[in-house]
Amino acid sequence: MDWVQLCLLSVAGFLTWALNTISAGGGGLLLIPAVTFLTGSAAVAPVITLTELIGNPVRILAFRRDVDWSIVRWYLPGAITGGAAGAWLFANARAEWLQIFIGLYLIGAILEFRGGARERSYRARLWWFLPAGLIVSLLSALMGTVGPVLNSLYLNYGSRKETLVATKSVNSFVTDIVKVTVFTGLGAFGGQALAFGLATGFGAALATLAAKPWLERMSGRQFRTAVVILMAVSGMLMIWKQHDLIVALYHEVNIRGGELPAMDENGRGYMRIPLDALPGSIWGS
Repeated sequence: MDWVQLCLLSVAGFLTWALNTISAGGGGLLLIPAVTFLTGSAAVAPVITLTELIGNPVRILAFRRDVDWSIVRWYLPGAITGGAAGAWLFANARAEWLQIFIGLYLIGAILEFRGGARERSYRARLWWFLPAGLIVSLLSALMGTVGPVLNSLYLNYGSRKETLVATKSVNSFVTDIVKVTVFTGLGAFGGQALAFGLATGFGAALATLAAKPWLERMSGRQFRTAVVILMAVSGMLMIWKQHDLIVALYHEVNIRGGELPAMDENGRGYMRIPLDALPGSIWGS
């Protein structure tokens, strides 16, 4: 660890969180490649979590007048319940492969909102944030990340740009506290991981203050366009993370004739996937 490394992490935190602020999400996913390159994969989870823990309070203070507390009251009970259930399931099984389907959903936001031209594709209700918080927190624990998957719900509820950014930050901050508690209990916040997280968090905090004027000057159409583009990019990154599994499935199919595997003696056909294509699963551990 040296000052050059810490400075590069701060720059990475600044750039990704500036995009995060003006597009309401995706910063964590965009930061993963930089953190992996500069620190190694083992530090990614604690560094990203600590970055969010530092960056989100600054964003909450910057946009404190824009928080929709009615959404927070509906979202947090489900998110806390889902996070607790996910933490228990995390110890028994992982489901990173579900990121393929979440990724496809995120890419579909381009069509759902017609590149940002459409304000809503349906009319969401306030109480929907309760089950949404439960499901998203549960899936986040099982998969590691679900990206900005909730942006569609916020937009279809009618949240304006500052409200979306501010309210998401409050909700994320509470779940970040839970994750930091878990990481601390597991000893994941060693000296280096703490220094790395503080460096990226410092950059993220500065980015929020720098990007706030940009967000205020953006029109609703420009903001929606930025949101759906970052949703699509996040979806592509999530699918790419599972490329080993996709390649394994591709080679299992008879690509010469496009046929599925031949039937076994019991009259059923099975997709045979290498055990290490699903890292962290019960059968692969």
